[in-house]
Amino acid sequence: MSSSKKSIAVLGMGQFGYQLAISLTQKNFEVLALDSNPEMIDEVKELVSEAIIIDTTDEKAMRSINIDTVDIAIVAIGSNVQSSLLSTALLQRLGLVDIHVRHINSLQENILKSIGIKHIISIEKEMGIQVSNTLSTDRVGRYISISERHSLMEIQVPEGFVGKSLKDLHVRSQFRVNIVGIKTRVPNVNDNGEVTYVIEMTDVPDPNYPLTKEDLLVIAGTDDNLRKFIRLGELNV
Repeated sequence: MSSSKKSIAVLGMGQFGYQLAISLTQKNFEVLALDSNPEMIDEVKELVSEAIIIDTTDEKAMRSINIDTVDIAIVAIGSNVQSSLLSTALLQRLGLVDIHVRHINSLQENILKSIGIKHIISIEKEMGIQVSNTLSTDRVGRYISISERHSLMEIQVPEGFVGKSLKDLHVRSQFRVNIVGIKTRVPNVNDNGEVTYVIEMTDVPDPNYPLTKEDLLVIAGTDDNLRKFIRLGELNV
């Protein structure tokens, strides 16, 4: 694969690997999809940069496609733990450094840690965290985990903040979070006099803008500070 784009190899075209490969392609990465199942490769080949039918545990085959030239390798193999571990070990043997591996049980996770894999993916854990964070308060909308400790979320303006400006609230110094945007409902009247609302995003918030109860704050910070921000806001700080 030769391109100025960052290249990513996704090993395993199960549901997770398939969706991941397509999503990364849409985000302008050069994606190499690998799987031993011809049907899965046939399904994804038109949606990624390149798709190859291959046994990812076969060293000779993996060398033949120059797998060591990709920037990132993601082992997305699910139920076949042995194949996942062998593929991971082979990637290490071939000199790849940035390797991300999906695990499906604690034993596999421990083995991956023992062989030095730093990026271990737990789909169930990540989804559980996202769902619980979304449901933990009815004020929270979209929630994105950025790292193990940091997140980005949308939250309805707490009652105690309505009518106050960001300058009044001293958000960064008091709560140690950053408001990176404000979403506002803006009325739009059509030719028939009907009123509809559109959401407009302000990505450089005016520090003097008085917040309304219908605004959504887009905030970033550590998970602990975000939780404190939500709790204090609900206490009408």
